[in-house]
Amino acid sequence: MKGFFQRLNPAGGLPGLLATAAGFLGPVLVVLGAFLSWFLVAEYVPADAPLEGTVRGIEPGVTLIFRAVCLIAVTVLIVAARFPQARRKHAARIAAALLLALLLYPAAVLHCSPNSAARAAWLWNQHDQLTGYAGDIYTSQEVRDATWQHRILVVNDPLDNRIFKLPTWSALNFEWGRFFEVADWLGFSLWFSQALGRGWALAVGGALLILLALGRERALVEPRFLRRFVGKSLALFAVVFALATLPFFAAAHFLTRARDSVRSGDYEAALATLDRAATVLPSLREDGVFFLQIGRLEFELRRATPAAEFFRTQRLAEDGFAEQAQAAMLAALPTAKPDSVWHRELVKGLIIRAINDLNSGQTNPAIELLETVLAADPCNLKANYALQIACVRVGRLDELRLLAARMKQTYRFLNTPTKRAVLASAQEFLASAELQHGEPAQALAHWQFSKRLPK
Repeated sequence: MKGFFQRLNPAGGLPGLLATAAGFLGPVLVVLGAFLSWFLVAEYVPADAPLEGTVRGIEPGVTLIFRAVCLIAVTVLIVAARFPQARRKHAARIAAALLLALLLYPAAVLHCSPNSAARAAWLWNQHDQLTGYAGDIYTSQEVRDATWQHRILVVNDPLDNRIFKLPTWSALNFEWGRFFEVADWLGFSLWFSQALGRGWALAVGGALLILLALGRERALVEPRFLRRFVGKSLALFAVVFALATLPFFAAAHFLTRARDSVRSGDYEAALATLDRAATVLPSLREDGVFFLQIGRLEFELRRATPAAEFFRTQRLAEDGFAEQAQAAMLAALPTAKPDSVWHRELVKGLIIRAINDLNSGQTNPAIELLETVLAADPCNLKANYALQIACVRVGRLDELRLLAARMKQTYRFLNTPTKRAVLASAQEFLASAELQHGEPAQALAHWQFSKRLPK
C-alpha cells in the first residue's frame, strides 16, 4: 500500500497527496458539470385542457458554448498530462483560462441571452413581491398582527422588470458601497443565483482544483512561477473587469445625454441616443422602465409603435380611465410577442387592474383578468397567487388544485428557501376550500402538509 501511494504521489507529504487528488477530481467535476444543468428558466408546456400542463426548464443557447469549452479544455489537459513534467509549461495557464471563462458565464448570459436574463429577473421579481418584508405573504409584523386582511387582500402591485441598475456615478469615482451593483453588471445577481443549476458550480470547482494542482506542480519546478503567474492573473482580471463594466458606464453616459436632449426639446436626438445606449448594452432593451422612456418619446413624436401605444395606455390609467386602459391592454396582448418587454409590461398592467378589482370585492372580473394573464404568462407567480385567493372566495376547488400544482412546478426552478412560504400558502388555500366543500379530513391533511413542506 505504501508503494502505491509513493507512485501516486512521488513528491511525498500531505500537500502533494492533496494536489494529486485535486488533479484527479478536478477533470471529473468539470466533465460532470458540462452534462448537468447550468441556468434553467421556467417555461410552461400547455396541455389540451385549460390550466393543465407542465413546467419545464430551458437554458440559454450560450450555455452550449461553455459546455464545449469545458470538454475541450479537459481533453487538452488530459493529453498534456501524457507529456513529461518539463514540457507541461502551459497546462496551468490553460486551467486558469478555463476558470476565467467559467467566471464570465453570468456576464455572457446577461449580454448574449438578454431574453433569458429578463425572464429569470421577471420571475424573481414576482417571488420578491410575494415574500418581501412588506409583500403579500411576509407582510410587516405590525400589519400581520393588527389586521384581519392578512392573506385576504393582495398587498402590492407587481415590481418593475429590472435586470440591473445603471450607475449614477462615474467610473473615476468608484464607490465600494456600490459593490453589489457591480456584481449585478458581471451577472452575479439575485435572479442569476436563483435560476442557477449544479453544472456551472461543479465546473467552476473542478477548474479551480485543476488550477491548484497544476500551479503547485509548476511552482515546484520553477520557484518564481507563482509570483509571475499571480501578477499576470491580476492584470488580466483588471482588464477583463474594465471591459465587462465599460458597456454599463457607456450606456449611463448615453442616457444622460438623452435626458439633456429631452430637456432641450429634441426628441429625435434623444431617441437616437437611447438607441446607442441599447446598442452597447443589448439587455437594456428588456428593461421595463427603458421601454416606457422609449414609448414616451415616440408618443410625443406621434409615432404608431407598440411602446408609444403602451405609454398612451398608461396615461389613460393614470388619468382615471381605467376601463379604457384595460380594454386597450387586452386588445394589444394577443399581438405582443411572448417573452418580449412589451408583453411583460402588458401583463403587469393587467395584474394591477385585477388586483384592484380583487381588493375592492369584484371577484369575478378579477378572475377573468387573472385567467387571461395566466394564459399569456403561465408561470406568473403573482397572478397565480392572486387567482388562488379569488378561487377560495368563490369556491373553485378544481381550479385551485391546478394552480397549486403549477406553482409547485414553477418553484422547482427557483433556489430560494423562502419559496416554502408561498407553497405553504397554497396548501392553506386548499385547506380552506376543502373545508368549504365539506371535506374536513382533506382540509386537515392540507393544513398539516403546509407545516412540514420538504426543503
